[in-house]
Amino acid sequence: MSKFDLRDISQRLSSSRDTEGVVFEFLGYLQATHADWHASLAFYEVSRDALVSLYERNGSKLVRRDVSVPVDRLPARLVRKFFHPSAFFNAPNRRSLLAQLFQASPFYEPDATEGPALQTLTGTPRWESCVCLPLADREDILALLVLVSPKKNAFGARVVGDLIPVKSMAALALAQHLYRNARPRAEAEDGRAMADAASDFHDRIRRLDSRTAELTDENRVKADRLHALTAEIEQLDQSSSAYKQELTRVKGQLHALEEQSAAASEHLTIAYSQLTETQERMTELQRTVGFLKDVFQVLAEEHDGRDFTATMVAWFSEHFGVERCSLMVLDPGRDTLRIAAHRGLDPAIAGKVKVRLGQGISGWVAQTRKPLFVRVRSDADGVQHTDQDAYNSDSFICVPLIHRDRLAGVLNLSNKKNGVAFDELDLDRAQLAGSLLAMSLGAHEQAKRSAAWS
Repeated sequence: MSKFDLRDISQRLSSSRDTEGVVFEFLGYLQATHADWHASLAFYEVSRDALVSLYERNGSKLVRRDVSVPVDRLPARLVRKFFHPSAFFNAPNRRSLLAQLFQASPFYEPDATEGPALQTLTGTPRWESCVCLPLADREDILALLVLVSPKKNAFGARVVGDLIPVKSMAALALAQHLYRNARPRAEAEDGRAMADAASDFHDRIRRLDSRTAELTDENRVKADRLHALTAEIEQLDQSSSAYKQELTRVKGQLHALEEQSAAASEHLTIAYSQLTETQERMTELQRTVGFLKDVFQVLAEEHDGRDFTATMVAWFSEHFGVERCSLMVLDPGRDTLRIAAHRGLDPAIAGKVKVRLGQGISGWVAQTRKPLFVRVRSDADGVQHTDQDAYNSDSFICVPLIHRDRLAGVLNLSNKKNGVAFDELDLDRAQLAGSLLAMSLGAHEQAKRSAAWS
């Protein structure tokens, strides 16, 4: 169960009158929940391309320091992840087509060697665990949250997963204060639906809280009345049936109020869970749509098909947290598969791998032209596994690449980050990526045949 009370932090952030009020409540809540954490929030200024206005909590005071940390002074991997991803085909001075895609990355864990570059933001040179999370409004980064701890492995996958909804609430509250009067009307129209939904959600929360408070007050009044009646009965030593009936009636009302209060609390918990699940689903769908949008834009431009397949495999692996990915294509004889592009494999071994149609998992998928999605090892009954490599889980995905009813190859995915099992959304992403790769490979093959005929 999460240590974060989403209702509590939502009330604190929504009741803040200004930006510093939101920062004060947000940082204080994080440090109060985990005593070993130290949190700092640095706002990002686009015109200077730097982090400025660093905020920290010192007891009951909010401390603000004017700093100037250019983005290019931060660790290179953090910059690529949140601020300036590399441009397509490494073109110099060109903003990446996947900028929005990389800015949606949920978090970044720096290495210990990157500590000096973050010292201005962390406030301390000594820490064992550190995690950086961007606070963003759509594609605009508002600030960078930096959490450090003297404990090792303080920010595991579960802790970061619990942090993401809290971080999203803080980003929404900051955006409402920062851009209330400055955002263009057109952008306000685009965000009206989300603002209305958020307003409706907060109204529902306030109504539930108000009803809970009313039930609590009524419960307290009835309890006091019950206590007074019991004391009066003990003092007067009366056993009249009227008093007994009144006592029974009050007890019934008290029990009914307790049941209503419990039901209201349960409904509130369910509402928060549904909101969190919906936000996570929307985030994943936006990442997928943004990925496909940028890839289609690249396909529309002039490009080398061979470079595209290798870049596509690298993009897909980095963006969706896949540590091992390989693209296998048919050889000219169309009876053997070989690795054309890969991520996470030993290049010396990858160059020697050849799989016949029907052999192993990749050969079975190529021969049957059916995708194979395995959550646990027992799902793959009937398919022979080579067991030649070490995997962090039994879950994997293998999809065929088919273009104009011709098999072009297969795409293999395994070793999802942190040993998490693949899900249905990963299968959909793999099939979409497979279709794009099949189109590219098919177009390249068609171009070769046309050149041969000419």
